[in-house]
Amino acid sequence: MSDRSRWQSEESFEVPQTPLIDIIFILIIFFLVATTFYSEERDVEVKLPEGSEGTIITRDNSRMVINVRQGGILVVNNAILSLEQLDHELQNYRAADSSYVEIRGDSSANHGRIMTVINMCKKHGLSDLSLTQSIVEKRE
Repeated sequence: MSDRSRWQSEESFEVPQTPLIDIIFILIIFFLVATTFYSEERDVEVKLPEGSEGTIITRDNSRMVINVRQGGILVVNNAILSLEQLDHELQNYRAADSSYVEIRGDSSANHGRIMTVINMCKKHGLSDLSLTQSIVEKRE
């Protein structure tokens, strides 16, 4: 018996691919479910004023974001708050030794309403404030 006939008579070995593909899909689903994605506080109803100067605010999970909508509606953590409720939230936020507040005011919002929020933050000793704008390229 020659070497050639012996190799031809043996069965070829193949790795089964279907179970491997199943395991890969299960791992992908596991990692998608187990991973927490960072979601930045954004209120889609707030249209930020545009500006060409400024710095990008870094991601910080410990900051409090106050959205001031066009009609003066205050939104914190996707919940609409009255001024009294915001006052209570700011008091609790300060009690937790946090001090960074980001105010996202709509470009059509009443300036007085935004100033009320700023003064309320200062009343509770929250002086690390930032007003957010949408940075656009300079137009020539």
